[in-house]
Amino acid sequence: MKYIIDHDYHIHSHRSLCSDDPLQTTQYILDYAEKNGLLDICLTDHFWDERIPGAENFDFYKEQNFEHLKQALPLPESKSVKFYFGCEAEMDKHMRLGISKERFEQFDFVIIPTTHLHMPSFTIDEADDSLERRAFLYAERLHKLLDMDLPFDKIGIAHLTCGLIANKQPADHIRVLELISDATFMTLFEKLADRKAGFELNFPIFRYDGEAIDQILRPYRIAKKCGCKFYLGSDAHHPGGLDTAITQFAAIIDALDLTESDKFTPFPRG
Repeated sequence: MKYIIDHDYHIHSHRSLCSDDPLQTTQYILDYAEKNGLLDICLTDHFWDERIPGAENFDFYKEQNFEHLKQALPLPESKSVKFYFGCEAEMDKHMRLGISKERFEQFDFVIIPTTHLHMPSFTIDEADDSLERRAFLYAERLHKLLDMDLPFDKIGIAHLTCGLIANKQPADHIRVLELISDATFMTLFEKLADRKAGFELNFPIFRYDGEAIDQILRPYRIAKKCGCKFYLGSDAHHPGGLDTAITQFAAIIDALDLTESDKFTPFPRG
């Protein structure tokens, strides 16, 4: 059976400072889910645990603490949609994860990007600016995360082909992906499949064509061969991102020929 679009596990509200959009409320997010017949959605505002050192001098994450995020609770309810409370945690340049084991218990789902290499001095050293170095860090950071003692059954690995891998020039992230061999991707994704974490489907598929779309799709195709399970994430920060999410999901599913057996389901159904 073809992969059914019945969830969105990566959505930001106005409490993410990179949104700060008063229209991006939890009620608007729930309305989006009801309108599109989704069963499960998850709020994943940016988070750095105040118990973990590292963000003291980084204003963005200094403000994105637990007290800030929990202001979203209680989440609005629906008879047809389950609305879960999650977060998007971060990994800094020291491979330190910004969420403690105790905080994991307070979230239903945690997404973690290892490719947020757009924050010099916080997620990457200023000297690590070559595309070759970023390709090395792509693999190194994901390996480090997957070697941690974490509850991977409630973790999604996000942004594995995003432009933030290298964002000085529009095609730099494509060039970084080209530098990573199929063998390296296979080693990474076999480990990800073994940990039983979710692999996020989240990229602007309509922006790419030709060789660029082949490079974007390559990691996902390798991950599928490795037995990884995939979930949908709009990464919407504004209402417009929600308005176009379903069309993008459908195109990604078609491009990867995904079925229900490829689906990651962190929440019980039925």
